[in-house]
Amino acid sequence: MRCLNCGMEIINNLKITEIFSFKEIIPNYICNLCREQLSPLAGRNNCPHCFKPDSFEICSDCQIWEQKYQEINCHQALFEYNQFIHSYFKLYKRYGDVLLAKLFYQDIKSWSLKNQFDVITYIPASRGHFQQRGFDPVYELYADIFDLKKLLVKVDADKPQAQKNRLERMRTPQTFLGLPEINLIPRNQRILILDDIYTTGRTLMYAHDIFSEQGFQNISTFSLSR
Repeated sequence: MRCLNCGMEIINNLKITEIFSFKEIIPNYICNLCREQLSPLAGRNNCPHCFKPDSFEICSDCQIWEQKYQEINCHQALFEYNQFIHSYFKLYKRYGDVLLAKLFYQDIKSWSLKNQFDVITYIPASRGHFQQRGFDPVYELYADIFDLKKLLVKVDADKPQAQKNRLERMRTPQTFLGLPEINLIPRNQRILILDDIYTTGRTLMYAHDIFSEQGFQNISTFSLSR
């Protein structure tokens, strides 16, 4: 197997116990050279609300959200946003290399096996972005791992979040609508909302609002990068 990012051959040195165990062997699509360029968030002093790396306390973004919301998201993420992640999403989203959706399969799958939820949904692409790319990047990133339910619709904004500065992101108006299928979910269910990147939290907070306004209380969020 070759790395989906750089094409280098991936050598998986499985232990004898792994080969003969009954546990699922999770496929790996990223080579060690590329993996060394990642900055994992696990075990660091992250913000307790949003997982912002090396915050040591509640970060400034979450302090702003605390002034607006009584309850803040329980968010987790896998990797710090760095140059490698930036380049990855440029290839994946801007240039439409949909095969890269599987690059972090092993990492996301491993996280999913340790964290259980009743209902898992995701931040959908707006109609304009879907037509432009031809695929929904967040859906493709997680579709082979989670049993995803489409419960949200995102309307086209004035311009993409990636083109906004921090203040513009924070002031972005609500862009989500809940689908009727939300009404079929028992209100005591544990909800997980997936996104690709957590920057200020504005997008996920608005998605959180849709479920909170419908009476859900156990709502968590997750992203590949923070």
